[in-house]
Amino acid sequence: MNIRKLVERLEKIESKCDGDAAELCFDLINELIEIDLEMEMKMKRLSSKVEDDFIQYLMLEGIKSGSIGEA
Repeated sequence: MNIRKLVERLEKIESKCDGDAAELCFDLINELIEIDLEMEMKMKRLSSKVEDDFIQYLMLEGIKSGSIGEA
């Protein structure tokens, strides 16, 4: 189960609660959303770094083999 499905389920629970229980659900939902956004940003950065590293690797290997010079 992913965070978005958890948030949806918690929102259903929150709509049936009142008082402290509703506030606790609200706080938990906000924390989960923050975690999800942080993870998404980290994954984008990681993906970008992996892509950059891969391109650099291809360039270096191409130079070593001479295939970049041929192109």
